[in-house]
Amino acid sequence: MAEVYPKERQFETRWHHRKPAYWYRKSARRADGDRDRPVVVRFDVEPGVDPSPAPPVRIFLGTEPEQYRAERIFIWSILQVRDPSRVYEIYLMQDLAGFDRSGWKTGFTKYRYAVPALAGGQGRAIYNDVDQIYLADPAELFDMDMGDAAMLGLTPRETSVMLLDCAAMNAHWNIDDAKAGRKHSYFRDITHANKLWGKLPAEWNARDEEYVPGRSKCFHFTTLQMQPWHPFPHQLNYRAHPDGEVWFALERAADAARYTVFTKTHPSPRFEAMVAQYRLLHERGEAELELAAADTFDGHSLNKHVKEIAKLITRTGAGTLLDYGAGKGGSYEPWPSAAADGCTKANPAWPGVKVTCFDPGYAPFANSYTTHFDGVISTDVVEHIPAEDIGWILDDIFAAADKFVFVVAACYPARKHLPDGSNAHCTVRSADWWYGQMQLAGQRYPGREWVLCTEHKTRLGKVRRHRAGPPVAAHGGTAARA
Repeated sequence: MAEVYPKERQFETRWHHRKPAYWYRKSARRADGDRDRPVVVRFDVEPGVDPSPAPPVRIFLGTEPEQYRAERIFIWSILQVRDPSRVYEIYLMQDLAGFDRSGWKTGFTKYRYAVPALAGGQGRAIYNDVDQIYLADPAELFDMDMGDAAMLGLTPRETSVMLLDCAAMNAHWNIDDAKAGRKHSYFRDITHANKLWGKLPAEWNARDEEYVPGRSKCFHFTTLQMQPWHPFPHQLNYRAHPDGEVWFALERAADAARYTVFTKTHPSPRFEAMVAQYRLLHERGEAELELAAADTFDGHSLNKHVKEIAKLITRTGAGTLLDYGAGKGGSYEPWPSAAADGCTKANPAWPGVKVTCFDPGYAPFANSYTTHFDGVISTDVVEHIPAEDIGWILDDIFAAADKFVFVVAACYPARKHLPDGSNAHCTVRSADWWYGQMQLAGQRYPGREWVLCTEHKTRLGKVRRHRAGPPVAAHGGTAARA
């Protein structure tokens, strides 16, 4: 008979915490994942520090798109407490392919049982849910004496923070079982039957009211309706977390440092691969849609937005613009004093406004710009960028703008495909997700007016919706944000 482990119901989300939208979406099937492997965030030994002989600290993070704020602050928290002499590798387990996610409570529920396999069945690994922050160096947990155990957890039922002996656990937690959607009880019973579990010290998984200042080393905001960053505002009735300020203080510090997980100088591997594919399309054309090279990403999609941009130009008195991701700039004419094949352009709809075209995938416009502009526009570009790079791309856009930012994001798959067969819209997200990303960038660069235009496909065609910033609610304390 299977072992029964009692639930800790004080952390549960009950029916009265749910909004009607939750019950409407509850039975909806989760989309299939599209990532072959986790994205890796690596912290190397800091310059000038003698390297430690200890192995890299490997952390596998269960996360999902709606938890973008929590994901950023989880990683930032590690940066505040890490050993500068040691290497840290954070594996972002989000939208992994091949998993049946039917009935999952979160978008990452069963990824945790795949960690031993994803770690190559070797060495140690820490597993964390995304709704946590480190207040002490996770290397302390990673190096902990495990005794005879192969898995340390707070209780036999609690798997939100685990230290794993990957070689030992890989013999029992089969990744195919995780992909097939086996229940938690299946993996718990295997762990119990083989006497693999050991007790994790409570300070490494301090859940909500269990948090003790100065003693807790990993703070877990486990109760969904109390998570300070409000990841699901349309589904849950949120209430203030008594210690939410601990999380908000970290976010304020990250904003002050203008921190993004990846950066312009250190983008994700997917970004570099994506740029290389766009260069090929610009050079060769799009055979799938029978488009010649000259007609591929020609830049004419800007025409739909010139009137809205003209309003921003008039309102702010802008005289210079940067078109970020201009394609071939087909909507522009050469600036009167500039070379016909140069990147300085004009648009008849914006008399007297000098436009600089930039696009890393199109050689004539690929040179990095070195100045500020009154406004930065980016139309039908950001959905082509890997989700993990959106933070620094928007950071780059806001940093270049002195007065306003105008961004258009498509919220649907593209007709075009990249040479590797993947959809050209590699980041298909909701309007709320894009609005949240714009809010975060606006917080890092206050004083800029910004407008987000999201495009949606309906049965009647495409619909455009405009939302403006900056956000009305400042972050801090336990205040909610839109």
